[in-house]
Order: sequence, then C-alpha cells, then structure tokens
Amino acid sequence: MARAKLLMKAGMGATFGVWITIPHPEVVEILSNLPFDWFMFDMEHAPITVEKLETMLMPLRGSDIVPLARVPWNDPVEIKRVLDLGVAGVLVPWVNTREEAERAVKAVRYPPWGIRGVGPRRSVMYGFADVVKYYKEWDENYVLLVQVETAEAVENVEEIASVEGVTGLFVGPNDLSASLGAFRDFKNPKFTAALERVLAAAKSRGKLAGVMTYSPEEAARMVEMGFNFVALSHDVKYLVEGAKAFLRVKELLGRR
Repeated sequence: MARAKLLMKAGMGATFGVWITIPHPEVVEILSNLPFDWFMFDMEHAPITVEKLETMLMPLRGSDIVPLARVPWNDPVEIKRVLDLGVAGVLVPWVNTREEAERAVKAVRYPPWGIRGVGPRRSVMYGFADVVKYYKEWDENYVLLVQVETAEAVENVEEIASVEGVTGLFVGPNDLSASLGAFRDFKNPKFTAALERVLAAAKSRGKLAGVMTYSPEEAARMVEMGFNFVALSHDVKYLVEGAKAFLRVKELLGRR
C-alpha cells in the first residue's frame, strides 16, 4: 500500500525520491537499483507523454519504489489517463485554493466520492488483476500531493491542507520564490516564512510535507526543518554532476 508505506517512512524521519525527466526506461531501471523510496515522473516540464510513461513504468514492476507522476495540469482527463497506467498517485501543479484541491481529489477518486472513470488498463494488469479489489482498495491506497508554488497558494495553504483526500503538500521552490518576487533567493525572509507556513499547515493536518532540493546538504536541512517527502534533485543533474566529477581529471593532471 503506497500511501501507508510513505506515511510510515515519513513518520520515522523522511522519504527520499528523485524527479525522472529523461523519457527512457533505462534511466528508470538504472536508478531503481538505488534505495530511493519513490520516483516522480515529471509530465509537466519534461517531454514525458502518456505513451512514454507506460514504458518507463515497466522496469519498476515488482520494485519497492513507489511510482508517482506530476501531471501537466489539474485536469481530470489527464489525471485519469495517468492513473490508469498504474502509478500509485499524482502530484498536481498550480493548486492555489481549497476548491482547486477539491477538484484534484475528485479527479483521483472513483464514484461515489469522485469522478475517476473505470479504465481496466495497466493499473489492473489489463484485467489479469482483480478489478473489483483494485476499485475497492484504491481509495485507501492512492497518493495525492498538491503543489504549493504561488503566493496565493501560501495564503490559502491551511484551507488546502484541510481538504480530505489530499495526502500532502509539495513546495516548488523555483516557482514559489518567483511568485514572491525573490526568484531563487532561498534565504529571502519572504521565502523562508512561506516555507515554514506550508510546513506547519501540512504537519497540523498529518499530511506529507514535500520539497525539492538540489544538494545533500540542502536535503538534510529540509529534513531537520521538518519536511518528510524530499526530492533529491533530478536525473539530469545526476548526469551533469557525474560528468563534472570525472572531468576533474583535467585538474588533477594540471597539478602534476
């Protein structure tokens, strides 16, 4: 049960995951050999389509890593197509009000609680799995994170966090800092105050508190602050930083 697993690990400290943005299953397969708790497939800013996502999920079959996807928008059509591929849940961007959070919940849940249509695709292994069981247990298993990335969302964050069916809040530092007029100035008092307010809202409601980080040191600071759903950057940064590390050979040779 994905939700129970993430909440349990978060209660013990934190869960750690990575943003998957390179649309190739080998990236997923390679990184799945490392002890991540979850993968977030980015369909908002990365060139990952529904068709590509289906193939990218296949290396995770039987894995303990929880597959999640950031959908392009708070659109019930987009959300149901992604869920039908078998992800454990979604991150919905640009949720600024209670009403928008409620809309996301309805898109994720089946009737009578929501409007998700029943589509027996990969989520039930094309009918080889028990469709009725999946339908009945989905409501207890799904993960729904909503992204706090605007000044408006921060002002409404307590109401957003109170929405039944929302599993957690996730801060997008770049967009949030830009909305606050302090782009990438993560030490700016306006940004740090917003971060603390989001964290307090999530904690007061027993929800996951998520944030993107770009270094191990930053990730450690966020965990110490209280965040428990921590993104350890993304696959592209791993590729770039790994290449940079090996190119240090030029520096080593230059010293000899």
